[in-house]
Amino acid sequence: MVSDGFEVDLDALDAAREQVGRLVEELNGPPRDVPSAETFGHDRLAEAVTEFADREKPGIATLTDETMALHRGLTEVVRAYRDEDEDGAGRFEDIAR
Repeated sequence: MVSDGFEVDLDALDAAREQVGRLVEELNGPPRDVPSAETFGHDRLAEAVTEFADREKPGIATLTDETMALHRGLTEVVRAYRDEDEDGAGRFEDIAR
């Protein structure tokens, strides 16, 4: 869509929307388990990683919510631009008749 020197690449915008959608799916996926202490080879290190993962859960939830909002916004923007393009094309067709 181009107007007065302003251009929106709808394909690129839609691709960004799709990528954000994939990120939402990944963030909403099953939680990742923290490996056992045997994996780390040290109980204290395993405990520190577990504590970090527990503290990080609220941050992941916030990130998921924000990413979902971004995806919804991009979906609305792409839809609005496509609707305007179709409406404009229809007006040009009417003029050409």
